[in-house]
Amino acid sequence: MPYGLVDCNNFFVSCERVFRPELNNKPVVVLSNNDGCVVSRSNEAKAMNIPMGMPFYQLKEHDKNNIVTAFSSNYVLYGDMSHRVMSILSNTIGNIIPYSIDESFFAIDNFQQLPHTKAVALAKNIHQSTGIPVSIGIAPTKTLAKVACKFAKKLKGYKSACIINTDEKRMKALQLTAIEDVWGIGRRTIPTLKQKGIVTAADFLRLNEKDIRREFGLPLAQTWKELNGIDCIDIEKGDNKQSICTSRSFAQMVDNEEQLQTHIANFAAQCAMKLRKQHSAAQSVMVFISSNRFRTDLQQYSNACTQMLEVAASNTYEIVSAASLALHKIFKKGVQYKKAGVVLCDISPANAIQTSMFDENQNRRDKDNRLSALIDSINKANGRDTICLAAQLSEPNNDNTQPLFNNNLRREHLSERYTTNWNELLKVK
Repeated sequence: MPYGLVDCNNFFVSCERVFRPELNNKPVVVLSNNDGCVVSRSNEAKAMNIPMGMPFYQLKEHDKNNIVTAFSSNYVLYGDMSHRVMSILSNTIGNIIPYSIDESFFAIDNFQQLPHTKAVALAKNIHQSTGIPVSIGIAPTKTLAKVACKFAKKLKGYKSACIINTDEKRMKALQLTAIEDVWGIGRRTIPTLKQKGIVTAADFLRLNEKDIRREFGLPLAQTWKELNGIDCIDIEKGDNKQSICTSRSFAQMVDNEEQLQTHIANFAAQCAMKLRKQHSAAQSVMVFISSNRFRTDLQQYSNACTQMLEVAASNTYEIVSAASLALHKIFKKGVQYKKAGVVLCDISPANAIQTSMFDENQNRRDKDNRLSALIDSINKANGRDTICLAAQLSEPNNDNTQPLFNNNLRREHLSERYTTNWNELLKVK
């Protein structure tokens, strides 16, 4: 059964350009949280030798003529645009397998079901409907579909769609694919492979499967099979995470316990939401805090505390309460805190929670679980943090309004949430 892959080109940059068309054909980059470093580049920015991960302050030095437009990460916008792309793909193809915010696999019965002309038409339809340019690769396996997609993206002659449907095309593509560009082969493995003379994906196929399994393990042996046209990677199966972490370095250091408690409450609420999404529950909640290790002129301090729950839980109230208690135990006055986080451990399936015969809080826990489910459904329909716990809110403003806490992020170049907020709709003059 052949697989296809739809990959959005320079996705974050493309999302910004949809609403700023004057930036087409100009160098544009999108920055990570706290405007730290480059995480997405337009082709024009790549041509300026701006590498992925370049710190923003170095970008300013690199861009002597000040021609690069930089945006802060706007994940609300990117998530909604991704949903629009995936909806078109789902309505056209049927069953899709989302892989990341900008990629999705799909399966077809045979190569005739989606020939090159239809694949090109699909890419064109997505671009016209959403403004997001995409590339499509179709091949016998998911790894080969990744290879095909790279050719569709790099070579204009493919018209945004490349199909590998014969052994001749497969070997030619692998001969032109560097080993470091193969999906599933990690950076640490590349030097060892190159010492063996493995420079291209075609070279990799010369190795023996048993030798690969013995030296590198099962995942790389599966990649070898996939490159040989044998479908064996199941990305749908995916095991649930055994620990869940939400952490952040703050744009401005924090020395107030109440303010830090608000951060921790938000981190804990996000962890709880992720926990419910994978239908799990956690029995331990760990909180860690640390000062700025680069500021040697300030008092240095770091600590962590784990709070055990009586019964494994996933509702926001219990997780946030445990995290708040853990923070209170380790908070130290006079320290300027730069980073904090929450980690959930001892995770088990939600339908296999070991309860206690003498648990007096089961009724309250059932109510908290129903409340968390209701909050999830409302936030899913109306946007993140439409409803949250009071502990997640900042102090009231002077006009007594109670705004959502802003996570202490540096976002000096943030664009509008054009598609999800009525107050930030695109204005046409």
